[in-house]
Amino acid sequence: MSKQTSEGSERRLLDYSRAAAYLGISLRSMKELGGQNGKIPRVEIGHRVLFDRSDLDTFIEKTKRAS
Repeated sequence: MSKQTSEGSERRLLDYSRAAAYLGISLRSMKELGGQNGKIPRVEIGHRVLFDRSDLDTFIEKTKRAS
């Protein structure tokens, strides 16, 4: 395993905190977007809630607006 992968910079699944950082938003905003009725799909593994990086990219593309 590479050092990047072990540190999480290349992880496919991100927790709330890392997903928020990836999107450049607050943790509170991420929890609103990724909640049970949220706008971003989530992956539940046991008690963990994770977000697929590709779903975050899709969310970015869908919310882009032209100036």
